[in-house]
Amino acid sequence: MRQDKQFVFELRKQGKSYREIQLELGISRSTLCDWFKNIEWSKHIKHKNNDNNVALSKERLEKLNHGRKIKLDLYYQNAEQEAEIEFELFKNEPLFIAGLMIYAGEGDKRNRNNTRVSNSEFYLHQITIKFAEKYLGIERKMIKFGLLLYPDNDIKECVNIWQKELGISINNFHKVHTIQGKETKRRLQYGVGSSIISSKVVIKKKILVWLELSKTLF
Repeated sequence: MRQDKQFVFELRKQGKSYREIQLELGISRSTLCDWFKNIEWSKHIKHKNNDNNVALSKERLEKLNHGRKIKLDLYYQNAEQEAEIEFELFKNEPLFIAGLMIYAGEGDKRNRNNTRVSNSEFYLHQITIKFAEKYLGIERKMIKFGLLLYPDNDIKECVNIWQKELGISINNFHKVHTIQGKETKRRLQYGVGSSIISSKVVIKKKILVWLELSKTLF
């Protein structure tokens, strides 16, 4: 047996991986594979190294996720503290309170991410959008819109009227959905609209803090 090959075998018996041997001696992986392909004890070392690598990867991932969670929790905590300060600044402004009360009655409060308001009245959405622009820093062009219609609603007519009333681009409209059920005749002339303000958790947390603090005003 060549002297370098014998040394390689000694390293392998110590549990060294192909990569570690490559880095130490500069021998190609193909050569190593050829030398050890029929060696049973080398196969056991390979399985053991694979198991160790999986365990190490899992441990690194857990540490990484834990670090991200701590960072994210701190970010949300800062956002909530910021929301408390902002509430004191805005609580006497009619638009701020109007936007909050609309959200209290018509907004999604369960979903962790989505901040949306659903209603059939144009003016409630108009107020919601102005509220989002002024107090959440969200541009109108970033707000999405969903529409729920009865089977006999004219889709084009309804989309056009909502677009005109709210000043939202047609590109921001989601696919129109139709109300399913026994009732096929429209009860609402232009259906139910949903202003989708944001899908960011931090925005939702801010609004929920404001809603909780608004209870102290009444």
